[in-house]
Amino acid sequence: MKELKRIGIFGGSFNPVHFGHLRAAEEVCEKLELDKVLFLPTFIPPHKDASLLVDFEHRYRMLKLTLEGHPKFTVSDFEFRLGGISYTVRTLAGLKKEHNSPEFFLLVGSDAFLEIDSWWHYRELFQLASVVIMTRPGTSHGDFGRFIFERVDQGYEWVDQRRQFEHPLWYPIIPVAITLLDISASKIRKLVALNRSIRFLVPEIVREYIIYYRLYGATIES
Repeated sequence: MKELKRIGIFGGSFNPVHFGHLRAAEEVCEKLELDKVLFLPTFIPPHKDASLLVDFEHRYRMLKLTLEGHPKFTVSDFEFRLGGISYTVRTLAGLKKEHNSPEFFLLVGSDAFLEIDSWWHYRELFQLASVVIMTRPGTSHGDFGRFIFERVDQGYEWVDQRRQFEHPLWYPIIPVAITLLDISASKIRKLVALNRSIRFLVPEIVREYIIYYRLYGATIES
């Protein structure tokens, strides 16, 4: 069996998982030739109101049902097992110990990346994994260059040949343009609460799960 070397780390509340998450991960996985993408639902998010989250078990199970059968996607309960607030630095450091020296790629949306300086011990992230910025088509590296220079580290430089920012000591920062699907979990939750359809926004198995367990105020007609 081929040893896994290049592992994508895709964290988030996944409240619920939707096609925007899945398509982004699929495109990054393909473009960067990742061996695996690990979806990690947040246990206690540091930047979001935890009262808006359904229980971890539901979010984990929706992901597990969704990803079943995908050759490279899997879900992990690592942040649940880790306990406490789900700081990404803690998660990456823990995963490094749990896995046998893989090359990690942390998947981050472009909006989240431009707020990464608000994350706990955020500079340590770039010493643990390559950071993949999932960008909109047409976005240039210049849109992130100044932020990286001013807020991450001045040692980063754009290398056009490899289409990434490189540092003499830290891991690369890699912008990857993905298909923009204007879908958000908050919009899905609102639609469910209003008893409106969420078909084609989430996998059908997720829609059925939400209805069955009456998540987000769902009724039988949702």
